[in-house]
Amino acid sequence: MRNLALLDHQIFNYFNHLAGQNHFLDKILLILALYLIYLVPLILIILWFWSGEAKKIALKATAAGLLAWLGFSNLIGSFYYRARPFVSQTEIKELLFHRPDRSFPSDHAAFLFALAFTFWFLKYRKLSILIFFLAVLISVTRIIVGVHYPADIVAGFLLGLVSAVLIWFLDKPLDKIFEPLISFFKKLRLA
Repeated sequence: MRNLALLDHQIFNYFNHLAGQNHFLDKILLILALYLIYLVPLILIILWFWSGEAKKIALKATAAGLLAWLGFSNLIGSFYYRARPFVSQTEIKELLFHRPDRSFPSDHAAFLFALAFTFWFLKYRKLSILIFFLAVLISVTRIIVGVHYPADIVAGFLLGLVSAVLIWFLDKPLDKIFEPLISFFKKLRLA
C-alpha cells in the first residue's frame, strides 16, 4: 500500500511540474481545469432537445453522473478524508485557487466518467467517446494544476463505471420513471 501511495505522489509530482513553465500554457491549463466541464450541461441540453429517445438517454446519463458524484463520491469522502495536494505537500505549483476540502475521490472524474460509460452502455458511442475525452482532459489538467492526485482520478473513474453499470442495469425500470417526467415537460413546452 505504501508503494502505491509513493507511486501516486511521484506521478502527481511529474505532472504538476509541467505547470509554471509557460504563462500561456498555464492559462490554457486553467481554462481546461476550470471551465471545460461547462460543455457537459450544454451537451445534455442539446441531447434533451434532440429526440424522444435522446431525452431518456440524457436523463439516464445525468442520473448516473449525479449518483457517482453526489452519492458514491460524497459517501466515500465522508468516511475517508484525503487532503488536496496543495494542502498536504509543500512544493506544489498551484495554478488555481481551490478550497482545501477533500481530494479523494474526484467529483469531476466520477461525474464525467459516469456520463461517458452510460452513453457507451446505452449505444451512444460517439457521444461517449467525446465525453470520455473531456473526462480525461479535465482530469489530467486537474492533476497538473495541483488539485488532485492520480489516485483521486482513478477512484472517480471506478465510481463512474459502477454508477453507469447500475443505471444500465436499471435501464427499463428507469424508462417507466422518466417517460411521465418527459411527458410533463412536453406539456410545459420544455421538451
